[in-house]
Amino acid sequence: MGYCRKIFSTYLRMNGIESELIDLLQGRIPKTVFARHYFRPDFDKNTERVRNLVEALMTQIV
Repeated sequence: MGYCRKIFSTYLRMNGIESELIDLLQGRIPKTVFARHYFRPDFDKNTERVRNLVEALMTQIV
């Protein structure tokens, strides 16, 4: 599973998703003070982007 998480996070990062959002999606606690206390991503906007990228990744894998 660790390898799958690594592929997923790398794919999202290479396609323009912020690393702080990737950390939140994978359940990690942000390390920086900014990300921990002040970062409030727009989930409505990012949800569609992430879903489209996940579907594209699934088609590449299968």
